[in-house]
Amino acid sequence: MIPARFIGHALVALAVLSVAVPALAEEGEPETETPADEVIEGVPAEQQEAVQEAIQEAETPEGTTVIVVPPPEAKVREYEPLEETDQEAEAEERVPGEKLHPKGEDEMMGDHVVDRGDIKFRPGKGVEINSADDDFQLRIRVRVQFLWTVLSGEVGPKEADEPDEVTNNFRIRRARFVFQGHAFGKHNQYKLEIDPLRKDNVVLDYYLDFTKKRDVQVRIGQYKISSNRQRVISSGNLQMVDRSIVNAEFTLDRDMSLDVRSRDFLGKNKMRYVFAISTGNGLNNPQFSDFSMVYLARLEYLPLGIFRDYSEVDFARTKPRLSIGAVYSFFQGATRVRGMIGEEFADGGTANYHFAYVDAIFKARGFSAITELAFREGFRKTIGDNTEPPGCDLVTDPMCALADPTAARNGIGWMLQAGYLVPHTRFEFAGRGGLIKAISTRRPTSLTNRAATTFSVSWYFARHPFKIQADVSQIWNANQENYFDGATTFRLQLQASL
Repeated sequence: MIPARFIGHALVALAVLSVAVPALAEEGEPETETPADEVIEGVPAEQQEAVQEAIQEAETPEGTTVIVVPPPEAKVREYEPLEETDQEAEAEERVPGEKLHPKGEDEMMGDHVVDRGDIKFRPGKGVEINSADDDFQLRIRVRVQFLWTVLSGEVGPKEADEPDEVTNNFRIRRARFVFQGHAFGKHNQYKLEIDPLRKDNVVLDYYLDFTKKRDVQVRIGQYKISSNRQRVISSGNLQMVDRSIVNAEFTLDRDMSLDVRSRDFLGKNKMRYVFAISTGNGLNNPQFSDFSMVYLARLEYLPLGIFRDYSEVDFARTKPRLSIGAVYSFFQGATRVRGMIGEEFADGGTANYHFAYVDAIFKARGFSAITELAFREGFRKTIGDNTEPPGCDLVTDPMCALADPTAARNGIGWMLQAGYLVPHTRFEFAGRGGLIKAISTRRPTSLTNRAATTFSVSWYFARHPFKIQADVSQIWNANQENYFDGATTFRLQLQASL
């Protein structure tokens, strides 16, 4: 037992010495300083001179050297397409032979780095990201409108993209997420716009623009077809809270379309055109059972030069500028009473419609004015088999059957709107008048006469991207004898576009 106990004590003593001796040695021996030359050798060549100067200036009275290594100078890495290409993809695809690849394909399909500071933000445009070679761009924007409405009376047909009217409500009217830019070159442009608040139609726009040729450019996808000017103007760039009653009644809306256009025909800085064909089924309804289509032609003339004629306020306080547009459209086989929008014909049939628009916008030193004249005439192409109006039951009430099919909605509309942006301020006041007149001289019509006036005030914190607007509208409906009050509406709206 004694040898075993002795061995145990010896092992404990060795363990204690193994810990204590190195510690005593560290306390007793002076620290060994690393020579400055060795420090400098470990620094990149472009920084060695700066480190040497720092060592000489940092000697303390006690002889301790304090070395401060400055950070490396920021440099922009040059874009090398061959180095940026995905190596795994390169190894997989290039082995059969580089000569078989189309010229420039490897560079095009490689990484397009963003390292030139080309990430920026602009109010109303959002965040913009550009690749170093400028072949790719992505702009991300968010726009929200908060609307308070007080309504008294019946306003008639509602705005094309609005839910049922309310009497007193505060709501988020629009919430838009916009993604746009270009890919594989500046002339291949795209746009995607969605509204998550809409239960039936989330995607509003999704289209491609091919703009390489100045005089012949192509657009394909879903978007606002080029009918009346005020409809094509973004809801975020309006002078008032809403568009006019003429737009709500006569406009063509978003549709699956293909068009050919030019933003500066012949390079004269004075002319534009659009020739388009679309399905006629409206928003997010691409299927169709026949070849009934919508055909459209729009011409624009800008005698004083091209300017921002698709924004209703003259923020630039520009010299006199004028844009005049004219449109003709033939709508074949419309299933809705107003063409592309509104309720479907109760009997389930269709109508052929002719549309015509003339519009103009003028701007000068803070004053702006826009006017539109709309015309629609059509006839019932087919009468459907559905003779029961909504809520009708022929079994229990045989007299509720439709006496006559709904007539086409024929008539004209005219509106004039003007505003003035007070000099040296962000304040603007504006007024608008609108008139809708039924025409039944040649064919019967289901359109009724209406009129409206609107007065508004706006305060632009940051032009259109951040503004607050208020307006008051009075609408008059009409019967065969005279006009009578339809509704009075007060609206207050705040818009923020980031």
